[in-house]
Amino acid sequence: MLSAEEYALRATQSFTLPQTCVQLRRLLDNDKSDSNDIAKIISNDPVLGAKLLKLANSALFRFEYQIDDIDKAITVVGGEALYNLMMAETASSAFEHFSNDAIDLQRFWLQSVYAGLVAKHLAKIARIRTSGRYFVIGLLHNIGELIVAVNTPNFAAQCAQYSTEVPPWERQKHILGFCYTDCTHALLKQWNLPLNLYQALPNTHSELVDCSQADGLMFIVYRAALVLVEPEKFNFSNLIPLSLLQKMGLTEQDILDSMKFAQMEAATLISVLRS
Repeated sequence: MLSAEEYALRATQSFTLPQTCVQLRRLLDNDKSDSNDIAKIISNDPVLGAKLLKLANSALFRFEYQIDDIDKAITVVGGEALYNLMMAETASSAFEHFSNDAIDLQRFWLQSVYAGLVAKHLAKIARIRTSGRYFVIGLLHNIGELIVAVNTPNFAAQCAQYSTEVPPWERQKHILGFCYTDCTHALLKQWNLPLNLYQALPNTHSELVDCSQADGLMFIVYRAALVLVEPEKFNFSNLIPLSLLQKMGLTEQDILDSMKFAQMEAATLISVLRS
């Protein structure tokens, strides 16, 4: 039986973080770098640049005017938001790389995209600083499922046999000894991504009394996305304690609004990511 870290290590050996992401992160963390340095990196990858512009001009970001070149994207979007866009594209590439027949890929894509969109919307409502990163966290949160499915498809198939009485995270814990989000956490850590892109993942399924804002948000996001992909099986009011919503300063209507937002934008985002 492999641990979450061992699954992640196998994935890292198969799919490495693009150098463009590594270089951009290094520039953003360097006070001496400027927008010209960032533009040079993006311009060296025309395919990535085109996808970033398409993402920046999608309904997801709703900028007031058309962004038609990388320099303008950097100015208008900002370095951190550009990094988040790049990570969204990286997530799409990773999804395609690890795709396999052991799981329902349409459900996986939808659940991931729904989680990203719900996270983005709720983070804004909760007035969380740098809310844009939650889109990336939500989008990437369940990539551990693909990694397990590629390496041990029989285990992934068993994990997929969850129910209302035994929800996905409990089934995963029973079969694997850990949850898919733990595997995702290990992978993003091995990729040396910023800590704020994965630190909340281990507590996604922990009902903590003193949970952080990020932990609480991801707890809610996971369950909202699950309800969106399987509404006939799950209901968010049964999965998300009212006490947690109150702690987060959120209401049930906020959750419903975020889910509606995700449903409206999902098809467009999937089209952009998979183009």
